[in-house]
Amino acid sequence: MIDRPLRRIFILIIIALLLWLIYLLKPVVIPFVGAFFIAYLFSPLVARLSKLGLPRWLSTCVVFLGISVGLTFALWYVVPLVWKQVIYARDSIPAGVHWVNHHFLPWAERTFNLVPMRIDTDQMSNAIMQYIKTNYSIDNIQTLVLRLAQSGLNFIQIGGTVVLVPIITFYFLLDWERMLKQMHRLIPRPYEKTTMRIVRDCHMVLGAFVKGQILVMFLLGVVYAVGLQIIGLEVGLIIGMVAGLASIIPYLGFAVGIISAVIATLFQFGIDWMQLFLVGVVFMIGQAIEGYILQPFLLGDKIGLSPVAVVFAVLAGAHLGGILGMLIALPVAAIIVVLLKHAREFYESSLWYGKSAQVILDGENGKSVHVDAENINVDITIKNQQDSQKSSKIDPE
Repeated sequence: MIDRPLRRIFILIIIALLLWLIYLLKPVVIPFVGAFFIAYLFSPLVARLSKLGLPRWLSTCVVFLGISVGLTFALWYVVPLVWKQVIYARDSIPAGVHWVNHHFLPWAERTFNLVPMRIDTDQMSNAIMQYIKTNYSIDNIQTLVLRLAQSGLNFIQIGGTVVLVPIITFYFLLDWERMLKQMHRLIPRPYEKTTMRIVRDCHMVLGAFVKGQILVMFLLGVVYAVGLQIIGLEVGLIIGMVAGLASIIPYLGFAVGIISAVIATLFQFGIDWMQLFLVGVVFMIGQAIEGYILQPFLLGDKIGLSPVAVVFAVLAGAHLGGILGMLIALPVAAIIVVLLKHAREFYESSLWYGKSAQVILDGENGKSVHVDAENINVDITIKNQQDSQKSSKIDPE
């Protein structure tokens, strides 16, 4: 007989050791996690093509070809526009500094009775160079070589990750059905029903995220970018894209976007109240579209994460895995929330919580009775026979 609490403690220890091992292998695991979520996103499309009669490998190749063509066209049209706006922003820095020194700061000094102050670009450049020399000093050739080698290794690692993720994603998509069947076979038969219920809940949450949150971010970025371009803001495309990406955290996209747009408007038009009003109108329209159209119809409340949890998950993902960790932080956090919810339900229905023993009718036809006692499980099966025979089995653990 095996003590049930000791068995559960042993399982918890094994899970903790696995999590610790995953943390040690974080640089290796993160590309696989990212590739898994990408494969999860496009696996329904591959399955749909397979149902049309295409082989699995051909369906995967078609999906990858479509992704590549879409990204190529997007980069072909978007990158020149973004580059043009980056050049414009760089060339506008001197004019912006001049406007701050000769218009904004004098106005602030007169309005708020401040001490006169001006931005000195030479002083700022000297301060930046002094900071670099102090914190990144290079004493000898050996230190220079080591730092160059370290930078080269980091560049190789990033480049390897960029190349590795699509390859892993391709193989995940190719073996997706077989991989799911193998995982299903590993589930212990007594816990199959509960495990599949948890998997379905996780699938619903992940579906809500990949079909909702990502689409909300993209469409909101398009709304901001198009609106700012219409009102004549030269760097409206960049600000709209950044605001859309930042909207993964509630209200952060709105705050980053409107602050950046106001600053860009002041640099481009000066203190023009009409332009500032139009910027406010663009972001108010974006918030209305997000709150009344995008969120209810595309996302709803299926993820189940509070704004505080979203902020914590994104910051933790950025700290642990950089940009890729930040992107997969929310789906991972949503899965953790589902697991914690089921863990709480299990705990509240357990004897540890103080719940008394129960007799639970189980089975599709209502012919199995489960008695949950403190030290043993008693499974009583009532057979529906003509002589109304009854049999019982006591399975001590």
